[in-house]
Amino acid sequence: MNFNFTEEQGDKFIYEKATKKKHNYIEEDEKLKVVVGLDIGTTKIATVVGVQNEEGKIKVLSYGKGESTGVQHGLIFNVAKTMDGIKTSIKAVLNRFECEIDDVFVGVAGRHIKSIEYKHVVTRRHGKNEIIRQDEMDNIIDDLKNISVNPGEKIIDVIPQHFIIDTHRETIDPVGELGEVMEGYYQIITGNETEINKIKKCVEGVSLNINTLILEPIASGLSCLSLEEKINGVALVDIGGGTTDVAIFFNGKPVFTRVIPIGGSVITNDIASVCRITEEMAEKLKQSHGTCIIEKSNKNNFIAIPHLTGMKPTQISETYLAQIINARVQSGILNEVRKAIIESGYYDKLKKGVVLTGGGANLKHLKDLCIYTLNLPVRIGCPDIGFAPSLYPELKSPVYATSLGLLKFGVSGLDETLLEFDNDDDWVIGNVSSLPKKPKQTPIEGKEESRADRFFKTVRHFLNNVVEKTEEL
Repeated sequence: MNFNFTEEQGDKFIYEKATKKKHNYIEEDEKLKVVVGLDIGTTKIATVVGVQNEEGKIKVLSYGKGESTGVQHGLIFNVAKTMDGIKTSIKAVLNRFECEIDDVFVGVAGRHIKSIEYKHVVTRRHGKNEIIRQDEMDNIIDDLKNISVNPGEKIIDVIPQHFIIDTHRETIDPVGELGEVMEGYYQIITGNETEINKIKKCVEGVSLNINTLILEPIASGLSCLSLEEKINGVALVDIGGGTTDVAIFFNGKPVFTRVIPIGGSVITNDIASVCRITEEMAEKLKQSHGTCIIEKSNKNNFIAIPHLTGMKPTQISETYLAQIINARVQSGILNEVRKAIIESGYYDKLKKGVVLTGGGANLKHLKDLCIYTLNLPVRIGCPDIGFAPSLYPELKSPVYATSLGLLKFGVSGLDETLLEFDNDDDWVIGNVSSLPKKPKQTPIEGKEESRADRFFKTVRHFLNNVVEKTEEL
């Protein structure tokens, strides 16, 4: 597969449409419609391509990875370098499998993402005689998307949490009930508008279209968490290169999110600074000899560190390396994770404990240190929920939790487009788990179906499919 560049387009990236290959599980007259997930991370840019097979599982057809030299702490600082990384990852995809790539499902994260709980009370004039309708709920969310936020920020998602009807009955789904006073609690997620537009510029700069932007911890939850875990309470801790994302799920949907501005790359930087070596060498040292529990290190093992200047190698003990790593992991990451979980108010409701994912989850003995620090059950989350057994072995790693989650979001919503940019070019971020399933509503006779009505009808159809498929798995 070749990439063609014209003088008029300069560095703008385009590629020719490839001829799709036939596979033994695809009928000759069946058109293969692939879905693409794109994860623009701090340490890598990953692209995965897949389809849904006859058993309802997701079959990954190809994947590719590129360097992410234009991103720091989850934020794009160099658009051109980020575009180069996207190009590289797509080239790798097409080298494995020739297909058409137009629309992509893209993750969004970074320290600019914020979450607040918002209380909204509605007094219904005829609440004792008229049931709560879905269009009422739609209108409330539309109104909340327009509340004032800090300059430069934009509301990117409003997630219903729970409701109290007439001060005494609590529910997560008030539609169909009677009540005069409806007290609703919502999670409002905001992001920096400039940062979101950078993502758009990078993706469109390589001649791709963004189908949907999805919050990365929500995407990771799709690939790593079971429905049972989400219902009974679980905290997903995604330790990426630049940030650590915490997402708490309860009653089947996310109820709390927080971004901690420290990730695995900060640990690498600490090692490089203390040992006076390159970051590349520090990363290798962390992976091959590092542990985050000092007592687990071998105090008798000394590691030779070469110098580029021709000087004799120096030596450090494995225990000293563990002390460097432990200091950052304990105080900078896990203590902050514990603080976030406690402040969320859901600590006592996490029956399923914590699921660690992201590249940082591969750090030796992190699970043990997390159990000790959080006093909760902990497991390492690998992105295998809902995927065919033929999943590439390389992808069965927490490193690819977000990219595979983006793919799963896209495949699950393939029949109906869940969320797109609206006519005013406003950004809407999809959230597969946060949108509550509602019963079908009959449109009021003589009333034209609104954009919100069409949107939530699509959401309900999509979530019904997701729940059915998840239960099958």
